[in-house]
Amino acid sequence: MFNESEYETVWLVYLAAAACGWLVWWKMTSWIAWWFVREPLWVAMAVLLFTPVKVDQMEPAQAPATIILLLDAILDTGDNEARILGDLSLVMGVAMLAYIAFALLRTAWIRWKPVETRYARGQH
Repeated sequence: MFNESEYETVWLVYLAAAACGWLVWWKMTSWIAWWFVREPLWVAMAVLLFTPVKVDQMEPAQAPATIILLLDAILDTGDNEARILGDLSLVMGVAMLAYIAFALLRTAWIRWKPVETRYARGQH
């Protein structure tokens, strides 16, 4: 298939394209005023774009989960759909739980930060 150098090059190209795609998604959703809607959409897209899965269980090669899932579903090339959906849902669940924890910490920080700093910034 690919030698190690080609494999790494293909992954670098994919990661660059996925990062550009995520930045476009970030810009497309930046108009949403509610942060509790906008930011989970960012996390969900990051999981969909950046989650790798093993193509074959016996080989170390990995590929983007969304692309393998689409190829298996559209072209009926393999029987990996259930495994990939399981991997994606696990990663999505962990990412959303981490985001919720981060959002709660951020909300608590904003709510209970010292009063002097709030008045210094003009927030009452």
